[in-house]
Amino acid sequence: MSGRMPIRMDMTPMVDVAFLLLIFFMSTTQFKPPEVVAVNLPASTAEMRVPETGTIIFTVNRDGRYFVSSESANDIQEIEKDQLFQAIVAWRTQNPSAVIIVKGDRDVTYGQVGELMNRLAEAKAVRFNHMTDVKGKMKAEPGKGRDHG
Repeated sequence: MSGRMPIRMDMTPMVDVAFLLLIFFMSTTQFKPPEVVAVNLPASTAEMRVPETGTIIFTVNRDGRYFVSSESANDIQEIEKDQLFQAIVAWRTQNPSAVIIVKGDRDVTYGQVGELMNRLAEAKAVRFNHMTDVKGKMKAEPGKGRDHG
């Protein structure tokens, strides 16, 4: 028998490549950009996810000002109250299959969000989602395991 030497592979280059790829992906990843219009959303327990593309977002901020944008928020526009209907029609014409999302600040009066919802109804956009912050499950569901008597 001949004395064969065992083959030994050096793993250092493969580890270097793995770390270089990790650093590359970490440095090129885009994180969620900061919101142009800051809104404190009301809390809820709903867990429906908002689509990441194909949305039209109507926002009412704390001051009662109206804004509209797509999901990227690069094209955000402020809308005057008397121009809400025209803006809704224009944005829906651009993207008729878009999901409409209403973001209302939790400190704004219901009347200001209601005004937006009335204009959506006038524009025949009666299907929309109201965006909220998910604050976890409720501690106890009404009628289950509690004595209401």
